[in-house]
Amino acid sequence: MNPEWRLLQDGITDAHHHFAVEEALVRLMDDGISPPTLRLRRVRRAVFVGVYQDTWAEVDVDYCRKHGIKIVRRANAGGAVYHDLGSFCYSAFFQHKGKSDCGTVGSGAFFPRAAFPQSEEELYHVFAKPVIRTCADYNVMAHFHGRNDVLVGERKIYGSAQIAWYDAFVQSGTFLVNMDFDVMDRALTPPALKFADKPARSVKERVTSLARELGRELDTNEVIERFAVKFAQILGIRLVPGELTPRERELAGELLAVKYGTDEWNFGTRQARGVTVSARATSGVVVLSADVEDGTIRQARIRGDFLVSDRAKVGRLEQALAGHRLEDAQAAVQAAELPLDVKETLVRLLTEVVQEGRTGANRMDLDQ
Repeated sequence: MNPEWRLLQDGITDAHHHFAVEEALVRLMDDGISPPTLRLRRVRRAVFVGVYQDTWAEVDVDYCRKHGIKIVRRANAGGAVYHDLGSFCYSAFFQHKGKSDCGTVGSGAFFPRAAFPQSEEELYHVFAKPVIRTCADYNVMAHFHGRNDVLVGERKIYGSAQIAWYDAFVQSGTFLVNMDFDVMDRALTPPALKFADKPARSVKERVTSLARELGRELDTNEVIERFAVKFAQILGIRLVPGELTPRERELAGELLAVKYGTDEWNFGTRQARGVTVSARATSGVVVLSADVEDGTIRQARIRGDFLVSDRAKVGRLEQALAGHRLEDAQAAVQAAELPLDVKETLVRLLTEVVQEGRTGANRMDLDQ
C-alpha cells in the first residue's frame, strides 16, 4: 500500500501568513508532530524575496506599496518572484530521516526520507516531473533546465527551491498558470547579472505561463487538480485531504507576529558600511558585502539568488570570514559546506572586496 500524505489546501491567500504557515509546518515536521504533507496554495498579489537577497535591490518597493503588492522574505533560497491568484505554489514536507518504514496521516509514523534516495540536486528533477506532465496534458511541451527550472522553449514556466531543517525537508515550487506580466515586470528589479547567460533581458521576456502558451486564460483550480494527481502518481503516494492542526495554526500565528509580518525580516536594516561586489555562479548571482580594514575582513554578508537549502551553512561562513585576511578567508570558503560553484565565485569575490577595501572605493550601505 502506498504511503499516505496529507493534502493541505488551507485557503490562506495573505503572503505573510502563508510563509508563517510554511515555517510552522517544517518546524513541526522536524519535531515529529506534523505528517508528510503536500500543501497547495495561491496568494493575493505579492513579491516573494529569496532568503539571501537584498529586498531593496531586487524589488521596486515604492511601486509595490503604491499598488498594494505585499513583500515578504521567504525562508528558502533563489530569486525574487511575483505571485498573484492566477498561479499557484506547492510545498512538499517530509522527513530527512524516516521514523518508520511507512505511515499514515496523523499516526505519528512518517514517510521515510529513504523513499527519496536521490541527492538534493536530483530531487529538483523528481519534483519537476509533475509540472512537465501537467503541461503535457495541455499539449504544451516543457523540459527541465539547469538546476531547478522547467522551461517551455527558452522561457521559464516553473522554478523551485529547497529547505533543509534538521531532520525535515521542504521542496517548493511555483507553477505559472495565468500571470499579469506587466505588473511582474514593474514589481521586480533584478540585476543585469541575472540575465548574463540568457537570451532574455527582462523578467517579462524570461518567463511564460500556461495561459500564454495556449493563448487563453485557464481555470487555475483545474490545473492544480491535475498537478496533484501527477504528483501522487510520480511519487507513489496517496493524498488524503486534511486541515491545519491547532498546534500548526498556533505556531503560524506566532511566526506571523514576530517574523513574517515584520519589516525587520522582510526588508532588513541598514547598519554598517562596506564594499559590495557581485558575480554570477552556475547556480545564481552571488553578492558579497564586507567591511575591510587594513586588509582584514571585519564583517561579511553573503547575498544572492544562489541555491543553498541550509541557511545555517551560509551564516557559519559569514562568521568564519570575520577577523581574517584574504588567504585565511579564502581557506574558510574552501572548507565551507557549499556548492562548488558558489565557493569558487566567493573566492574570486573575496579578492575583489579586499582590493577595493584597501583603496576605500565603492563604499555603500551594508544591509543586515
